[in-house]
Amino acid sequence: MKSALVIGYGQIGSEIGSQLTAAGVHVAVATRSAPAAVPVTATAGPGSAEPAYADNANRANRANRANRADHATIARVRADASDPAQLLEAAAGSDVIFACVHAPYDSRVWAQVLPQLEKTIMDVAAELGIPVIFPESVYAFVGLTSPVTESSPFAPVEEKGRIRQQLMEARLEHPATSASIIAGDLLGRSAQPMSSVVKMCITDPISKGRRARVPARSDVPHGITVIEDLAAAMIRAGQLLEDVPTGTHRLLIAPSSNPTLAEIAKFTHEHLGTRPKSPLSLPRWTTRVAGIVERSMYELNQLSPIWYSACVIESGAFAEELGTTDWREGVRQML
Repeated sequence: MKSALVIGYGQIGSEIGSQLTAAGVHVAVATRSAPAAVPVTATAGPGSAEPAYADNANRANRANRANRADHATIARVRADASDPAQLLEAAAGSDVIFACVHAPYDSRVWAQVLPQLEKTIMDVAAELGIPVIFPESVYAFVGLTSPVTESSPFAPVEEKGRIRQQLMEARLEHPATSASIIAGDLLGRSAQPMSSVVKMCITDPISKGRRARVPARSDVPHGITVIEDLAAAMIRAGQLLEDVPTGTHRLLIAPSSNPTLAEIAKFTHEHLGTRPKSPLSLPRWTTRVAGIVERSMYELNQLSPIWYSACVIESGAFAEELGTTDWREGVRQML
């Protein structure tokens, strides 16, 4: 991989760009509004510090990448991912596309926007003969009573999960070579409150002296992925798809772990040196009532099984090869 196009520059796209430039890969980032090239400090992860809890192999690999480049720039190009001509021009010369663009947290918008958006991206990838890598959630597997694995059957329980299933099925059927990389709730330096319930409900409130309040049970395992691990997994998937038959689709799980939300809150207090307080577990009806006036709360309530039952992600050989950053490091990065 010598060059890559990253579509979207949010919490995932920015980390992919950072890791790729650290490895000496030329990166172009496509967004609807693109300023001039942005300088990016090339690091082993989302920050300059080595992950304190990464295993030895993971730490060594990222240190080697960081040593390749002390400073790099990312080219920014203006392109609407829903416009085939603009996207084709932006992707020309790239070896892989990382599709990190998304839509507002509203199942009605997802149904209207995402299928055609992903089709356009895959059409461009197929025309250029390059793979496209998508980040993916566990939403299509919420109804399972067993851990989510790379061979799990789909089991959606609400509209967002059904849409995610349809998207993965469309990737499988499309002639483009692609991969879907499943991750849990995201932690890390680039995590955004509206995309990370842990950040919104636990680390941000505790760091401001407030008690954590979670729309969930705090005593059951909950699948967690550190963003730098998701980015590394997406990059590795891009490498693995370089020499596979056209039209191949891989469903892979990023390195993940399964702490309870109570454990996350306890560690947050310990790291900040504040008096530990157990997170207040809000009953399901609170998000149901809030959802009457706030759509994001409605959507959160629809996914109650993720939050009020165990939601365990079982990583496989792909994740073991990459190594897993301890979730505590992801929490540290958010504080």
